[in-house]
Amino acid sequence: MKIKYFFSIILISFLTVSSCNIDKAQKKEQRPIKKLSKEELVNTPEARKKYLAQWIFPPKDSSMLCTLEEQKKLAASEKDMKWYKDAKFGIFIHWGPALRVTDRLSWGRIGDRPGARLPGVGNDRVKPEIYDQQYKYFNPINFDADKWMRQVKAFGANYIVFTTKHHDGFCMFEAPNTDYDIMNTPFKRDIAKELATAAHKHGVKLFWYYSQPDWTHPDCLREKHYDNYVPYMKEQIKHLFTKYDKIDGIFWDGLATKYWQWDAYHLIKQMKQWQPGLISNPRSGSGWPDDKHRGAFDTPEQSLGPVNHSRYWESCLTMTDRWLYKKDGPIKSPEGILAMLIQVVGNGGNLLLNLGPNEKGEFVKEEEKVANKVGDWLKQYGHTLYGTRRGIYIGGDWGASTQKRNKLFLHFLEKLSTNSKAIFELPRLHNDIVSVKGITKGFKSYKIQDDKLIIEFDKNQYLQNLDNIVEITLKKSPEGLDRIPTWHAVPLTTKDFTISASSYLSDKYIPKVIYNNKKNAFNEGIKLKKRWTPKEDDKTPSLTIEFKSQKKIKTILLSEQMLTHSVDDFDIYAKYNNGKWHKIYSGNIIGESLRIKLNGDEIYGLKLKINNTKYQTQITAFNAYE
Repeated sequence: MKIKYFFSIILISFLTVSSCNIDKAQKKEQRPIKKLSKEELVNTPEARKKYLAQWIFPPKDSSMLCTLEEQKKLAASEKDMKWYKDAKFGIFIHWGPALRVTDRLSWGRIGDRPGARLPGVGNDRVKPEIYDQQYKYFNPINFDADKWMRQVKAFGANYIVFTTKHHDGFCMFEAPNTDYDIMNTPFKRDIAKELATAAHKHGVKLFWYYSQPDWTHPDCLREKHYDNYVPYMKEQIKHLFTKYDKIDGIFWDGLATKYWQWDAYHLIKQMKQWQPGLISNPRSGSGWPDDKHRGAFDTPEQSLGPVNHSRYWESCLTMTDRWLYKKDGPIKSPEGILAMLIQVVGNGGNLLLNLGPNEKGEFVKEEEKVANKVGDWLKQYGHTLYGTRRGIYIGGDWGASTQKRNKLFLHFLEKLSTNSKAIFELPRLHNDIVSVKGITKGFKSYKIQDDKLIIEFDKNQYLQNLDNIVEITLKKSPEGLDRIPTWHAVPLTTKDFTISASSYLSDKYIPKVIYNNKKNAFNEGIKLKKRWTPKEDDKTPSLTIEFKSQKKIKTILLSEQMLTHSVDDFDIYAKYNNGKWHKIYSGNIIGESLRIKLNGDEIYGLKLKINNTKYQTQITAFNAYE
């Protein structure tokens, strides 16, 4: 107890001096918010820090802090996590009255954003007097929770995460302490209750998403935060986790706040009593004794997670370029989503795919069509993903692996250039092989040679498959053994080649930027933010890298900006020693982390030509590996 008290005093003192400049004797209350000038609202690192500092303050008292041992007691057990690790695929649902006037839930509203790094400003956002009144007209007359759950099952998903309250404060449930809820809309039905009933009926696991920050509550992260807002928030959470029978998880979204600001230690402890086995994402706020082990899993957003992470994770991403419903948005392809799902599962995570229902309460037909195609594929091949764990082979340019007991599934995702063979080499397994067979059509043979496992396919059939799956039955389960690296290549850098493009939109989007960002080298759970964007009137944009000396290229890595997968026809050319360009690959989908296998010939350059795209081209990676 003395250790806990000592830690509390040190932490409070530090935060008081460095973050809020509050006198120790007055630490129980946060100071009133200082209004920022227009100049201070400029989007600069200094402005972000200054704005964020307003929302960070010490705990009301030391009881809101916890020790490392107390934090560990909140951890989910392997028994709690089993269903979640088996599930692999979930559907995220962002929905609310805001869709009537914006395609950005909460973020489309003008005004202060407690807990965030920037306020809401700009002509592309909605004034509060308009945004905050949309609930009075929200009437999703076609909402059918039972139908939603049947659709979720058809998509191949095993759980949903539903936004009960986002940052804008509107409650999609019968809130016990505010009129800003679904019961005060023309709809007048408790959507959360109907979803919970339907989920339990259809065997779909259920998370509630709940934003701790509330941008419309007058006391949230302000002077009376601890006295007024925290009790308000706790009352809502108690309602959500005691009134709807079994709830399997909580998806917090605390932005850049601290855990004690929500009394998260005591709150989560109480929630686990209300809902035994409850699992939590890590966004309960930072500042825990062990921040790397907040929640039960990690949550990379709008990116694929790491290939060899130390704990379980979930990649949450959108079907379009928005979390909320967007009419005519750039919808991702089923092939692109499945490729991401396979890579995520093969490297130790779940995929949480967001759908934005429309104002009538229906999934958008175009999004539903894509999701149904994902579900159809999973009906046939889902057994190689569901219930598995990440494979002993660490993912690489070739694809990813999954395993279940003594079964090892190899998922070959790499595309083939014109002259490359459908032959792949992996390090030899230190485990006796009982049998090898193809799950998809096209597998020809395997052999062990020079400490390598060599897998061969019929090339024509390989090219027709989205994923080429091989099942290896081993004498013993590989679970618990050290994972085997399969990717050692380093991409060429700008010192190895010159870059040119047919055009670029502005200096911000010149092609060089995608090579200056170290995070763009090989996508291991890093959101690729830098991108080459050609001018809008460039009908056939191209990006060219010419090598300063001949190179034997093994792999090409291509990626589009995660939000807008829109290229649907492209070619890749290689430059040979005669100075001529030859087409070596044609494709319809780039998406995220597309890898193309070359035959290793000496070449002098590569060119990407975009023949057609549904929206403006945004390329985040065009890398070559020797």
